[in-house]
Amino acid sequence: MKAIGRRTMMAGAGASLAMLGGGRLFARGRLPTGGRLALRVPWPVSTVDPHRVDDVAAAIFGEALFDTLYARDEAGNIVPSLAEGDPEPDKDGLRVRVRAGIVSAYGKPIDAREVVNSLRRARSNSGGGWLADSPFPTRIDQLTVRFATKDPLKLTQTLSSPLVAIVPLSFTPERPDGTGPFRAERRGDTLALLRNPRAARGPALLDEIIVRAAPDLAGSLRAFESGADDIGWLGSGLHEPRPGAKSFDLGPVAWAILRSGREGAAWDTPGLTQRIADGIPHSRLSYLGLGAAWSPEREEGWGGPASELLVREDAPWLVELARAVSATLSRPGHDLTVRPISAAELATRRAQRSFALAVDVTRPVAPGALGALVGLAAADRPASAVDIVRHPPRLGNVSPRTLTRTMRVGILGEVRIFGSRVADLALASSTRGPGWDLGLATRSRR
Repeated sequence: MKAIGRRTMMAGAGASLAMLGGGRLFARGRLPTGGRLALRVPWPVSTVDPHRVDDVAAAIFGEALFDTLYARDEAGNIVPSLAEGDPEPDKDGLRVRVRAGIVSAYGKPIDAREVVNSLRRARSNSGGGWLADSPFPTRIDQLTVRFATKDPLKLTQTLSSPLVAIVPLSFTPERPDGTGPFRAERRGDTLALLRNPRAARGPALLDEIIVRAAPDLAGSLRAFESGADDIGWLGSGLHEPRPGAKSFDLGPVAWAILRSGREGAAWDTPGLTQRIADGIPHSRLSYLGLGAAWSPEREEGWGGPASELLVREDAPWLVELARAVSATLSRPGHDLTVRPISAAELATRRAQRSFALAVDVTRPVAPGALGALVGLAAADRPASAVDIVRHPPRLGNVSPRTLTRTMRVGILGEVRIFGSRVADLALASSTRGPGWDLGLATRSRR
C-alpha cells in the first residue's frame, strides 16, 4: 500500500474546497500555489506540542506541522503516511518500516530512533492511556521498529492518532519541528508557518501563514474588519461584517471543560461536574461559539464553598468563558471568583487537585467515541484512560457529554474552527476528523 501524499489527496479535497468557496479553482483543472494568509486566534501560540491533549495550538495547527506513521485518507481508511507500508508479520510481532529519506522541516533525520523517541515522549505526556495496549517498540535497524503485537489493525489505529505524531530527537514545543506541509518559525510573538519543501507528504500550497495571539475576543474581529487579517475568528467583524466575507465552519477540535478539585469538598464528586455544566443555559455561552445547544439539566449553580475559578491567563477565549461560567454559577454564599494564573501554575494545581473549580481544555485522541472517551479520561485521571484502552467499553454513537458521567470533568462546549474568510481564500477540511488541512488552503490569483 502506498503512502498518502498531499498531491494525491487533491481530488479528495476538491469537494471540500468547492463547498468552502474554491469551486471555481477546479474549473481550470489545477490549483493555484503561492499566497499568504494572516489570522489571529484567542489562544497562546508560543508553544505547539502534539503530544499533549490540553494544547489547543496543536489541535488547531498540528496537522500543518506534524505527521504520524499512519493516517486517515479522504474515505476514512487508515493508510501509511510516514510508514513505508502496512505492518509486516515478524515472529510474534509486527514490523513497521519508516520511509527512507524523510527529514524534518529543519533538516533533522526521521528514522527508527525518532519513532521510538516520539512514542516515548507521547507516553510521558498525554498519550500514556492511548498507548497503554500497544507494546513499546524496539529498534531493529535504522528504518525499522518492531512491536510485540499481532493485531495490525489495532496497531495502525493507535499510530494514526495525532497524539503520537513523529518528531525529531531535538524537538521542543517552543520550536515545533515536524514533517508537515509547513515549517514553524518564531518572529517575536508571532508564529509564522512557511511552506516546507521537505514535507513528507508534499509541501503546502500557500507560501506563508502568519498566526498571532489575539489579546481578547475582539482582536481577531477587529483585524478582519479592518482588512489586516484574512480570517475572522468566530465572526465577520467587530462592528459590522466585512464586505464580501464568506463564513466557514470546520467543526470542533477540542472541548472546553469544567474541572472539580478537592477544595470543592462535597461538590468534588464524579459526575456532578457535568451536571453543573449541563445546567448552564446554552444562551449564556452561545456568543463564544460552543457548538449546538445541549439538553439542559436543572440549573443547580455552584453549591460548594466560596472559591476561585482557575483558568490559564494566556488564553483569552478560556478567560472569557470562565467569566461567563462564574457569573452563571455563583450563588449567595457560594461565590466563584475568576482567577487567571500561569499555565505552569495551573498544571501544578491540576496535578495536585488543589482547587475547587477550573476551566480547562482537552481534545479527542482519535475520531469516534473511544477517541473522545480516552481524551476526556486523560484530562480527568490518566490511570482511567489506561483501563479504558485495555478494556474498551461498547459505546456506539454517544454524545461526549454522556462520557463524563463518571468523571470529575464536565464538558462546557466545543472549541470550533469557524468564522469568516476573505472571498479568494479556499479552506479544506481535514481527513483526520473535524478541523482543517491548512496545507491544502489556496488563494486565487488576481
